[in-house]
Amino acid sequence: MSNLEIMWNTKNINTYVNFIRTIVIIECTYYVFRKIINVKLKDIRAKDKVIIIISTLIVAFIVCNIKYKVNYYRIFIEVLLICIVNRFIYKTEIYYSFLLTTISFGINYSIYMLSVIIAFIPNAIFKIQNDYIGLLIILVIYTLLIYKIFKLKRLKYGISLLNGKLQNSYISYLFFNLCIIILAFAIVLQEIPVLGIRKVGLGLMLLIIVIFITIKESIKLYYKQNLLIKDLESTKKELSEKNEELAKLEKENLEFSKTSHSLAHRQKALEYKLNKLINGDKATPQDTTKEELKKELEDISKDIYKKPSDIEIEKTGIDKIDNMLEYMKSECDKNNIEFNLQIIGNIHYMVNHFISENDLEILLADHIKDAIIAIQHSTNKNRSILVKIGKIQKYYGIYIYDSGVEFTDEVLNKLGKEPITTHKDSGGTGMGFMNTFDTLKRYNASLNIIKIDKPSLDNYTKSVEILFNSKNEIQFIK
Repeated sequence: MSNLEIMWNTKNINTYVNFIRTIVIIECTYYVFRKIINVKLKDIRAKDKVIIIISTLIVAFIVCNIKYKVNYYRIFIEVLLICIVNRFIYKTEIYYSFLLTTISFGINYSIYMLSVIIAFIPNAIFKIQNDYIGLLIILVIYTLLIYKIFKLKRLKYGISLLNGKLQNSYISYLFFNLCIIILAFAIVLQEIPVLGIRKVGLGLMLLIIVIFITIKESIKLYYKQNLLIKDLESTKKELSEKNEELAKLEKENLEFSKTSHSLAHRQKALEYKLNKLINGDKATPQDTTKEELKKELEDISKDIYKKPSDIEIEKTGIDKIDNMLEYMKSECDKNNIEFNLQIIGNIHYMVNHFISENDLEILLADHIKDAIIAIQHSTNKNRSILVKIGKIQKYYGIYIYDSGVEFTDEVLNKLGKEPITTHKDSGGTGMGFMNTFDTLKRYNASLNIIKIDKPSLDNYTKSVEILFNSKNEIQFIK
């Protein structure tokens, strides 16, 4: 008997072979269901694991003993029984459970059909006639395919577009419809003789390939759409923050105008007193006038030179990174250094695809600290740092500009080769760039150190640029 009969001509299959095959398919359906909703086996209670095992045997027994004249309803009954178990274990809504169970079962069946086709190769080569050996080959291929597919990066932690009570109904129904097509196709093929199945084998293979490509492209489109939504939300949030900042500045401007208006009157009164004092007005007591003038000058000075309120820097939306940037701003404030931050694009996308949160945090800390030390050792009156994070021009990266002392040729020649610093007295260790070079290798990123200009009041002196461009290049540009 051909191995393909194990898949399609169920009425001719050995009862035990059919029972084993059904058990494996049901177990794999439970597995795919868990993977879709991202529930690990260790997180399931012991009694629920027992329920899954017992229910697998019961469902397999029921399905295998259904009379063949109702074979068209066999798959529907199998899905329905699995759905009830999933509903009980994961406490999901019945509609949600049925939809995901159908999708899980459909994915399983398509992989199983593919396994049967692949298993035909060793069957034909070695002319295997034993049902159990043929079944073993199919099931090994089948379980390996399922394991490998759900180890893929995009599926490793579940299918997010199907998770969370079907947030994206269009994608969910697309999956559902594809799986219904698979199951309907499987039911029809069960009634076709083996020779007929061989003739449609190529068509079946193409159908499976088309279905998998459709699912893959659907997932890709979903992630792109999700990224666009996040970018839109980020832009809206940024616009809202800018509007709030503008409103705050307008309010401060109004308060300053009021203060200026009051100061103008006080200034004229003070000028009047000074004129009287200069002209030697006998009626004005000299000592009293001097004390009054001194006090009034102090009061006006206090009003004019009020310390501006702290301006909040932009947020990346990642707690670790935001906390580090706020800390570095506080260090700049202590050292009378102006700190500016520009966030461009979606930083969540950056830490998910190009660099981890921890490594990004360390890079920012190392190079902002280096910039602070460079400014402390500079005589430049311009004391400022600019940090840019995100998609700058073509690539995601980190740009750090400062107005401090430039790198010497000795430092540039030894960067990444050994710890080197010219500012040990200010806390410099030289380990920052050693860590940076390790990070560059790990992510295949590039480093540009650029000399911009001589120290001046209106420009930066140098920039350190780290680009995630998959080139791993090091450039020192003068």
